[in-house]
Amino acid sequence: VFLDTKRLVKGEDWQEGFLGGLMRTLVAVPLVSAGMLQPMLRLQGGDDDPRDNVLVELAFMQALIESGSGSLETVYPVMVGKPRPPDDPQYPYTGNFFQESGGVMDQLPDVISPPSNRTVADYLARRGVTGEVAALARGVRS
Repeated sequence: VFLDTKRLVKGEDWQEGFLGGLMRTLVAVPLVSAGMLQPMLRLQGGDDDPRDNVLVELAFMQALIESGSGSLETVYPVMVGKPRPPDDPQYPYTGNFFQESGGVMDQLPDVISPPSNRTVADYLARRGVTGEVAALARGVRS
């Protein structure tokens, strides 16, 4: 099991630690929240977009599956709502992602930022994965 909070080493290159871990993982289970997706709303699809590390992680998972590189066979995203406060009767449960997200899924851009795309493509190329990876041509919502 690769759990980023346990396996990433302080001072280690983030890309090598996280993306390398994904290459050796059989099943990925990313936790998806509205707060995780919110920064992607500012992406416009231009070279001046910032690199979004969450988007890099998600696109990398899809690229691994499509290219057959690494060990990753499937991805099961888990949608989570906001955590309940300790005084809430439903604590420690989270809220409903779809009720609380404000429609963030419908607002995601149609394109992956070029800087995020380049990060995925460059890492794959350094690992010997060449050719077109369809995941890199898709939009954020797909």
